[in-house]
Amino acid sequence: MTGDGDDTDREILARIARDDPPPPDLDERVLFALALTDLEAEVARLAEATPALARAGEQAHTVTFDAASRTVMITVVERADNLVRVDGWLAPAAALVVELRLPEPAEPRVVTADDTGRFVFDEVPHGLAQLLIHPPSTGTPKVVTPSLQL
Repeated sequence: MTGDGDDTDREILARIARDDPPPPDLDERVLFALALTDLEAEVARLAEATPALARAGEQAHTVTFDAASRTVMITVVERADNLVRVDGWLAPAAALVVELRLPEPAEPRVVTADDTGRFVFDEVPHGLAQLLIHPPSTGTPKVVTPSLQL
């Protein structure tokens, strides 16, 4: 077999490309994920994603991320104006800086969680996003979530 594969390999790859093509925004997602300048971060993993109860007429879903040092749970609520509200909680609870990264040219949004670990980002556009939880002291890595589609 050569470096290009044989006819069977090419047929399989062509069938995959036809029947299961990559998402159209795959390149944007990869570039967004690679754009982190601070590689000293603890990567959280997706633990759970479920529909959430919401008030009449609202759609919401809850996503939980786990890292060794912290758990981040967010509820994304659809607003009537085609934006979303992101309500979040940190465990263990702490008044930490939480950054919501959005693709360029949007600037990141930054809030500080309260003493119970609660934080809110309102009027957020749909699209890719990623959370960075800044540590309480230097020498401790940030916690970063995988990118998610809001």
